[in-house]
Formats: sequence, structure tokens, C-alpha cells
Amino acid sequence: MRRVRWSLQGFGLMVCSFLFAVANSAVAQNPDMLSGFFEGKQVVVLMDMPGTQKGVDIYPNRQPTLDAKSYGDRMKEFGVSVQNGQSVMITKVKVNKDNVEFQLGGGGFGTATDNADTSVHFTPAPKTNREKELEDQLRNETDPNRRRSLQRELDYVRAERDRRDAYERARAEDDAARRAQQVAIKRQQGGSRFNIRIDARKMGDSLTPQVVMDALAAYVNFQGDAVGGDAGGRPADAPAGAPGLAARPSDQGDPAPALKKGMSREQVEAIYGKAVETHDRAEGGLTITSCTFIGKDEKVQADFVNGVLVQYSVSSR
Repeated sequence: MRRVRWSLQGFGLMVCSFLFAVANSAVAQNPDMLSGFFEGKQVVVLMDMPGTQKGVDIYPNRQPTLDAKSYGDRMKEFGVSVQNGQSVMITKVKVNKDNVEFQLGGGGFGTATDNADTSVHFTPAPKTNREKELEDQLRNETDPNRRRSLQRELDYVRAERDRRDAYERARAEDDAARRAQQVAIKRQQGGSRFNIRIDARKMGDSLTPQVVMDALAAYVNFQGDAVGGDAGGRPADAPAGAPGLAARPSDQGDPAPALKKGMSREQVEAIYGKAVETHDRAEGGLTITSCTFIGKDEKVQADFVNGVLVQYSVSSR
């Protein structure tokens, strides 16, 4: 009886190992498929991208899909590395357990190999042996003239240490400023990325290039030969009805084709001029600024978070 029990246990372990291997195989097939399809191709971004490896977080299964708060915070903290309308190379597509990294122009500054240290490295010099000796002598000396002499020498020694510290502190601050300038330049040149927040492990083989393109449709132009697809952005080798995530409304027939989510308020004002009406409201812990713009034939209602366009509607005048 004992022999049968151990055999069943061994069989159970064998089955679990097999299922685990199958699951891992399903997940592991997609990184090669996605990287081989996208990497090295050119696309055009439809929004300014922050100069950081933190990138832009996209949640395809919710509305709005863009995490506007983190986007605005990163834009203010790190500045722009890839500009709206800029053509950029897809340098890496990495599938993680709970997201897909869609890296552009290097993926953004701030990875493990990037030196982002801009702090001031300065440690004040310790007391010299002479300074300690003078302090000891001064405590034990009772003669007034001798005490004055010791105090003058001690003041001189301390002042010399302070001068050296001031010089070394200034050098450290200059070095920190130089490194900060270098980091700012590298952020502008280091690219950025989209983080597509999906459960990649559960999706397995259904995580196709078309899924990625659907998730980024509002933020990346895949049209033409940018990634080998047709004018509609679907890969040439994708089967009809390829699975997607959250469906997005088509931009066809949009009265304001130049308007895109992710634009700055300045870019919208460059199209329509200054807003004729503006008011703020609190929603979900965010301050949303609603602006009304009047064009030649249309009226635009636009919502901004931290100066970034998150949603809009267009109606005829």
C-alpha cells in the first residue's frame, strides 16, 4: 500500500512539472515573436515622451488608458526626450509577467547601467592633531598671556580647516552641477518607453503584435511600412480578427485630426488659440482643467491634467 501511495505522489509531481513547463513555454514564445516583429523598425510617436526609463504607463483594459497623473509628473520631473510627431526606432520589446515594455530610442535614461547620481559628495575634514593638541593645552593653561597665544593659534588652525572645507565643498558642488547637466543631456538622448500594463503570463500565445499595436494605437503611428503593416496598422502576417485588448474608437471622420491625447496645452492653443473658457475641478484625487476652444467650424472641449490633454470632444459651432 505504501508503494502505491508514493507512486501516485510521484505521478502528481510529474504532472505538475509538465503543466508548469507548458505554461512557461506559452509565455516564453511571445517575447521572441514580439521582438522579432517590432525591434529595429521606425514608428512615429503621437505624444511627448518623458526622458526616463519609467516611461508612460498604458492600461488597455480601462478608460482612460493613459495614466495621466504619472505621465504629467514624469514630464515635469524629467522633461521631454522624444517629441510628439518624432520618428524613432523601436529598440527593444520585453515581455514581463505583468507588462510589456515597448522601448523607443534606447528605452529611457535611468537603467542600471546609467549613472544618474547628481548629489553633492562632500565630507568636512576632521580636526587635525595640532588642533586637538591646542584645545587640550588651552583647557589646562592658566596663564592669561599663554592662553591668548594658544587661542590665536587655535583660531588660525580652525580657519585654515574651514577654508579648505569651503574650497572642497565648492569643487563638489561644481562637480554635481556638471553631472546634473550631463544627466539632462543624456535624458534628452536616451529615448523613452511605453509600459503596457497587461497580464502577459495569462495571455500566453494570444499576446500578438496586433495586441500591442491596438494598445498603443492612440499614442504611436504604426501606419505604412513603419512596422511592416498595411496603412491601417495591422501586421501583414496577422490573421483576420487577431485578438486585441480594449477596443478604441476610430479617428476616421474626426473634425479635428490634428488633436491627439497627450498633447500639451500649449500645442492645443497653437491650433485653436487661447481658451475662451477655463475652469478646474477635482476628480479622483486629480485637478482637471477643462478648457473650451473655438475653431473656425468647431467647438472643442478639452480636459488637461498637469498641462497634458487627457480627453476631448469636438462639436460643430
